Amino acid sequence: MSLTESTKRCLALGDCNTEGFRTLQGPVWARQVAEVLGLELKNCGHTMSTTRELLQYAAAFPPSEYALVFIQYGLVDSWLTFRGAPYVLYYPDNPRRKLARKLVKKLKKWARSLRLQKRLGAVEQVPLDEYIENVRSVLKSAPGSQFVLVATAPNCDTPRNPRIRKYNAALSDLADEEQNAIYIDAWDELWRDREACLMDDGTHLTPHGHHVVAEHVLRALRPESPR
Repeated sequence: MSLTESTKRCLALGDCNTEGFRTLQGPVWARQVAEVLGLELKNCGHTMSTTRELLQYAAAFPPSEYALVFIQYGLVDSWLTFRGAPYVLYYPDNPRRKLARKLVKKLKKWARSLRLQKRLGAVEQVPLDEYIENVRSVLKSAPGSQFVLVATAPNCDTPRNPRIRKYNAALSDLADEEQNAIYIDAWDELWRDREACLMDDGTHLTPHGHHVVAEHVLRALRPESPR
């Protein structure tokens, strides 16, 4: 691939708020940014994804082939489960994994009824150290690409927010450490206008929420152009 080709393309890696919830009417934030910048977008957002899927996507779609790469994970990574809980990747998918995930969901439902989090101890789906190392490894794989690390949005299930903030803070620190990464955080505006920015489920971004995130990304990428 020539440099000219790569500079015309961008890659989005993330969870449901990168993919866009199924009822969303309008473009997701990554699409909005790509359109303003005149870039072709490959959107690898996938619901329920964690940074474990990030590694799989980065292998299938090498970030080094894209001039601009968005990374937005943390919602599922920071989710509490019981210690030792199994995890089945969402990508790449196949019938066996779909069946395995159904079995795991039943197991976790059973575990909740037995309060295994309390008995065995609670742990994040992807522990913070692993989360950061997963993102770092992708940054290191493409030193010539510009990465935009996008903070996870706040959640109306407020007990989740301290853990989300912890993951966001670690992501911000990582961006400070790596020369090819910047950190974008729209938390304050999303939370202040949460009735307009978050869907009724309290998790997924509305069209306005996607617009807010896109504006924050664009201001960082084009600081000379106030929006």
